[in-house]
Amino acid sequence: MVVLLLYIDLIFSICYTVKRGENMFSVIFDMDGTLLDTQKICIPAWEDSGIRQGIVGVGNDVVSVCGMNETGWTNFLSEKYPNLDIPRFKQEMREYIIRNGVVRFKEGAGELLDYLKDNNIKIAIASGSSKETIHHHLSKVDALNKFDAIVGGRDVKNGKPSPDIFLKAAELLYTPPENCFVLEDSANGIIAGHKAGMKCIGIPDVVAFDSKIKKLMFKELSSLSQAISIFEEYQKNNPN
Repeated sequence: MVVLLLYIDLIFSICYTVKRGENMFSVIFDMDGTLLDTQKICIPAWEDSGIRQGIVGVGNDVVSVCGMNETGWTNFLSEKYPNLDIPRFKQEMREYIIRNGVVRFKEGAGELLDYLKDNNIKIAIASGSSKETIHHHLSKVDALNKFDAIVGGRDVKNGKPSPDIFLKAAELLYTPPENCFVLEDSANGIIAGHKAGMKCIGIPDVVAFDSKIKKLMFKELSSLSQAISIFEEYQKNNPN
């Protein structure tokens, strides 16, 4: 009986460990500018919406708020442009994106997603965008069902560069933060991933990373497909 109980206890322990993912790694993607080529359109959208209110140069501020949730970039605009009608700006910005934007994968994204799913590696989206926007965009590229977890900007109190959104994604993936890779295109995202204790891989989009941000990275890449060799090497050196 004692042997049987010990055996049952061992089985439960193994199942619990597998569920939590303690002997494997997971991958957390930012969406706009990292997985999808949807960040660049924000620059002309912001510029156009600012000009409609007589303010020139608002598009240049996109690089400062990349990765932030709506609360974060709204506060940024309110502080920098106190005379800006924020609700009007948001409405006209979104209308511009609807008229001119195209939702598509960044280079290598499809190949990387296929590799991760084929190798049973858990993946999540952690984006400052709303859940509605995330679902809409992922559906456009037929990728909504590929993800094990999705965390939007409104799901956490503090947006990037705070680590909250990545920690929430790791919790939903049952993976310790130190066993998570973060794929990000923004400085705010890299800072957030680093604060969360995760391995950050940077793929620049609208702006290059400076030397300070590069020091926080596990690796910098020019294409998502290049991450495959990194994950293969990691699996080789860290067998389950």
